[in-house]
Amino acid sequence: MDINYGCRMIFKITRFSVAVTITVLISSLITGCGGGGSSLGSVSGVLTDGFGAIINHPAAVVSLDGTSELAYPASDGSFTLSAPPGTYILRGQLYDAIAGFLLDSTREVVLVEGQTLETGTFAISDNTLEVAWESYRQGQFNKAENEFKVYLNDARSAQAHVGASSALSGLGWTRGRGLDNPVLAADNFLDAIVGWDGNVDAYVGLAACELSQMKFDGGFHFNQAIQAVTTAIDLPGNYSSSPTHDQISEVDLYAYRAFVDYLNGNTVNARQEALEIQDEVATGGNSASSGMIEIVLNFLP
Repeated sequence: MDINYGCRMIFKITRFSVAVTITVLISSLITGCGGGGSSLGSVSGVLTDGFGAIINHPAAVVSLDGTSELAYPASDGSFTLSAPPGTYILRGQLYDAIAGFLLDSTREVVLVEGQTLETGTFAISDNTLEVAWESYRQGQFNKAENEFKVYLNDARSAQAHVGASSALSGLGWTRGRGLDNPVLAADNFLDAIVGWDGNVDAYVGLAACELSQMKFDGGFHFNQAIQAVTTAIDLPGNYSSSPTHDQISEVDLYAYRAFVDYLNGNTVNARQEALEIQDEVATGGNSASSGMIEIVLNFLP
């Protein structure tokens, strides 16, 4: 932990068999907080992963560097911290000392007396996975596949369910989109969901694979695709795959569901959903979603 901000934290975290003790050592006082009478400013937000999925794990903690303030996200991921007015580094972490796994992000915040700064979503991520995702973004899918596999083969990483789930999701996207193997990709997405049932990105990938598999087995996977994308929509948070991969947002999920409903013969539901979201798709959806909505609206009786 960075002691340059006047604070050193030692985390020893318990989840079931892992013991958690948090000791905070304050090495210096914040300038201006002496006297005990100053009013406070606050910062609030929602802790998420890089795809907007809510993080409410008991080992997650949010802090203000240089203070003793700690917050543990509620069931909806929300948190609030208060401190004397000033500029701070807001830090979010999910740390497993046994697994050697760390999600960590920081953001500079300015607290004003008597006011609450709303940060919106505060995303935390694992930098070691970013190497594999960068290969994916560069279109180096074989390299990305190997890097995700290396991550999963690391015994320490595999014990950390959020990180392993994200790596499995990465394998799914790499194999499904990049290497045109939706059958194997679907297995990766399912394993990711078993590891962490809040992995929205895995449900989105699984929904895409359900349709892609049809060209391999000739089966109709419409209901499975609708179920997967509906689960992704219903999970807490506002999904966005960007900037990690593929420019998919929450509204694109609604467009996809309407399109699959159309393919499945549920024309009334498809048209109703398409009409409800067409303006939002036009302003915030990707090009594929615009094409799907156009088909649903223009080719229905």
